[in-house]
Amino acid sequence: MDLIQAIKLYIIKMTEDCGPGMKVLLMDKATTSIVSAVFSQSEILQREVYLFEQLTSTSSSDSMYHMKCITFLRPTSENISLLCKELRNPRYGYYYIYFSNIISKTDIKTIAESDIQEVVREVQEYYADYLAVAPHLFSLNIPSCGQCLSWDPLQLTRCTQGIISVLLSLKKNPLIRFQASSKMSKQLAEKVKVIFSKEENLFNLKQGDIQPQLLILDRREDPVTPLLMPVI
Repeated sequence: MDLIQAIKLYIIKMTEDCGPGMKVLLMDKATTSIVSAVFSQSEILQREVYLFEQLTSTSSSDSMYHMKCITFLRPTSENISLLCKELRNPRYGYYYIYFSNIISKTDIKTIAESDIQEVVREVQEYYADYLAVAPHLFSLNIPSCGQCLSWDPLQLTRCTQGIISVLLSLKKNPLIRFQASSKMSKQLAEKVKVIFSKEENLFNLKQGDIQPQLLILDRREDPVTPLLMPVI
């Protein structure tokens, strides 16, 4: 259960899947942070990745058809829209598209319809939708999840996606447990369970003798941490 190694293996596989040759890595702001957390620039250069770009509405118009484009993005509506715009006027020879989480069939169809020049060679899901801070610690880089005792709906979705990504990258199908006294913990557990049911095939994983557990706790009711903080 090494989160850093899990992300690294995904990135390595991306660079290997498109074969030898000069490559560009096209990312969004979030995936740029995800990659840079586990790979130094010198390490990624050894994978024949010589150019790093972010997918934006003002992307450069320079064409480099001799380069293969590894596209690593979060499957957001904004990214899908920008990617389709990129594919309608491709700047690179071929595109190998990887999403950091589950992508809908509707979005895949939209991408296919935008690939007028047939430059897309591959579309896959690689579950690297979190920042691997340490082998056993990850972050979603969310400053605040909600207000008072309620979730921000966008952050609830993001937390759900992050947990799903971690579980799939570690190939775990856990039993979900949550803090009964916390409404927010219960809501998150229910959202994760919905994804388990919806994506049953993805979670049809071989388990060991002991089923792992996903334990969701509310840090606002943590009795230990305040005792560890220095008195001001």
